[in-house]
Amino acid sequence: MGLYALEGTITQFGQCQVDNDLVVYAYIEVVDAAGLRTLIKKVAVGVDVQALIEPGMEGTFFIDEFFVVGRRILSQLWGVSTTERDVIDSANLRTMLAASNMFRGIVFTPLMGLGIPYLLAGIGQCWSLIDGSGNRRRYFDKAINGDVGSRPGPPLPERLGLALGRAVADLTRRHAGS
Repeated sequence: MGLYALEGTITQFGQCQVDNDLVVYAYIEVVDAAGLRTLIKKVAVGVDVQALIEPGMEGTFFIDEFFVVGRRILSQLWGVSTTERDVIDSANLRTMLAASNMFRGIVFTPLMGLGIPYLLAGIGQCWSLIDGSGNRRRYFDKAINGDVGSRPGPPLPERLGLALGRAVADLTRRHAGS
């Protein structure tokens, strides 16, 4: 979980839900210069970035992955850098989600511990804001200047899916062998 940048071309948008503040896409597909396809699932896009992006657009796309209880969204496309312009979204969902998760966690934890997942998510999100690893402006400036390496591997939901799939297959093989 955290900030990363993808260089490439947007080739597809999935279905979306729209409101006045943001659009939540089922997926956004980005293809890099080598033809490697990256699918960003359940991605929120604020109005500042939404006004700029379109299929066929080339540039650097800045993503923030975070843990959301209920999983309506998994990440936010918060910045775009093209040859013509650079845009950073004014809405920081990580800050909003941290406050929301902390509040829900504090309120619902006394009720049979129902708020513990919210509280843990909120603490993790607050920590990333406190230690500076979630500082978008600094990350954006570093990425534009080439001080940030490329992202290792697929986005978090795909990595988790692969890991869980391997674990289930391994357990099935072990169970069948015994």
